[in-house]
Amino acid sequence: MKELMNMDKTKRLEFYGGPIVGLLPIAIFIVAIGYITLGLKFYSVSSFAIPTLAGLMVTYFLAKNRQQYWQTAINGLANKGIAKLIFVFLIIGIFTRLLVVGKTGQGFVWLGTTLGLHGASFAILAFLGTAIFSLGSGVPFAALFAATTVFYVPGVMLGVNPAIMAGTIVGGVFFGDGISPNSQLTTAVLQMETDSKTGKSADLVKMLRQQVGWVCSVAAVTIVFLILFAGKGGTTQSAAALSKFADPAGLWMLIPVLVVAIMCIKTRDVLASLTTGIIIGLIIGLATGLFGLQDIISLNVKTATITGIFEDGINSMLPISLSTIFLSGSIAVMQQSGIIMILCDRLTKHKFVQTPLGAELVTALGMGLVNIVQCGALLPGILLYGDFADRIGHVAKISPERRAYMLVAISMSLTGILPINSIFIMGILGQIRSLHTAFPSVAVPSANAIFSGTFYCWIITALWLCWVLLGWGRSFEASAKPNRKLTATRKKITVLESND
Repeated sequence: MKELMNMDKTKRLEFYGGPIVGLLPIAIFIVAIGYITLGLKFYSVSSFAIPTLAGLMVTYFLAKNRQQYWQTAINGLANKGIAKLIFVFLIIGIFTRLLVVGKTGQGFVWLGTTLGLHGASFAILAFLGTAIFSLGSGVPFAALFAATTVFYVPGVMLGVNPAIMAGTIVGGVFFGDGISPNSQLTTAVLQMETDSKTGKSADLVKMLRQQVGWVCSVAAVTIVFLILFAGKGGTTQSAAALSKFADPAGLWMLIPVLVVAIMCIKTRDVLASLTTGIIIGLIIGLATGLFGLQDIISLNVKTATITGIFEDGINSMLPISLSTIFLSGSIAVMQQSGIIMILCDRLTKHKFVQTPLGAELVTALGMGLVNIVQCGALLPGILLYGDFADRIGHVAKISPERRAYMLVAISMSLTGILPINSIFIMGILGQIRSLHTAFPSVAVPSANAIFSGTFYCWIITALWLCWVLLGWGRSFEASAKPNRKLTATRKKITVLESND
């Protein structure tokens, strides 16, 4: 993305109407999604792809070089992080479908009833379990689908408020990714935030040293909130219903889950880990009789249709994969238009922005706005805004590590879970609806209720506001720090000269 920011004028994508037209694809998408969610009350990730593509198609007619326009949009997929993300989406779809067919939820219900877990205690287990999976995977949205499949149904059946159960899973995903050294988001932001003097990228160890303490504090407060509220509004199923639903055989499927989590932590390769987990899960499922070959893949010759774990899993992730493809194109068009550089240059000329408070406030508000515009799609938002934040940080000499963990925290706060367009809210709702089809007794909460019940995001929002407004934990580049010995020497010289 640095190349796009440093492009020369001959490579810039020009529009009739000027660089501001580069914002049009995103603007059309926002208006369309706003109407679909607020006007039509339709909450689904499947509604994202068409508005995103429509924005690209309309803007095409305003491009001066239309061949360059589509080439720019296609180049958006050239980013390694985006390409990997799409592959992860498709593979995680298969893995989550495997967990559903393998009765993982039924296994957790049996475990919960056996250990006497219900309400808040199960919610805490789900929060920490989700965090471990997210820590290992390094891809928050992928962890969301796997954790929802494992924890949502047993949690609701064991008395956790449905909205808070969903919010707990979302919060656990963000917590785990926030302390993960192999997070895809952390890797991207470290490369983009640099020292203004040396040009060196932010240091992973320094960033985690500053970030982990804050994030763990947020998690601790979240657990307190779960103790107080997770069991309120929930209904524990009757002993007969739980006994009928519970199946200890489903715990066999925890083996592939653990394999994926451990491999992700050790190898930092989520695709290899998921592939291994799927193969092991298929072998275990067939060996234990949890499912048969027809559940893995089934061909209907008469209707020419394919069903099963692989087909259903891939199909479940096609909407978010297509949306990511078109969204990447929109980001590339926006950056190649030069509008981002123009806005950044104008902002950095203001004296307030050159102060630590001003720089961090503009960085925070900008990241929050971009995250909302990008529907909480964490990686695309960071790729779009990271260079912008880097230039603003240089002006005020804010350390690259400080900028890096601020961007990550802001993207995982309330700005990433707005009920009108967040892929995390839409994604977990879609997964819950799918689970509801298989388990009709399990309630489907509203998007607004999940937003309110995601305690982690509320708490981390309050935290980053304190970072910015009160200066908590603010650190500066080494070159910006005064040399205390040199300062003391200069003071002595000044005193001696005055005495003379």
